[in-house]
Amino acid sequence: MFAPRVDKEDDWGSMAGVRDEILNRAEQSGESCGSEIRNVLDKLGPAGLWRETVRSLLADHGFVQAGNESFAETVARSLDIGTDELRVCIAQGQIGSALLERFGGLNTYG
Repeated sequence: MFAPRVDKEDDWGSMAGVRDEILNRAEQSGESCGSEIRNVLDKLGPAGLWRETVRSLLADHGFVQAGNESFAETVARSLDIGTDELRVCIAQGQIGSALLERFGGLNTYG
């Protein structure tokens, strides 16, 4: 699994705060915008939101997925590790920490 695990009781897990912040900002833009964003987030789910958050973070730092490259390969390249080491990092639940250590988190706008 290439995203944080969530308990059945808590569908969004650690991504709940990110989802709520996105929805709060969207609702400030208008009710229809908030509703559309909520639908997109519901379709993505927590794993999809995590992937897109990481994809955005990597792009902000110049790491864009090449046409012949998987998302995992892009993440490994950004961390300057091989895919085998990335698998170990994921299995140990350290992928989020590795990304934060390398890039220091997301830029926030507004």
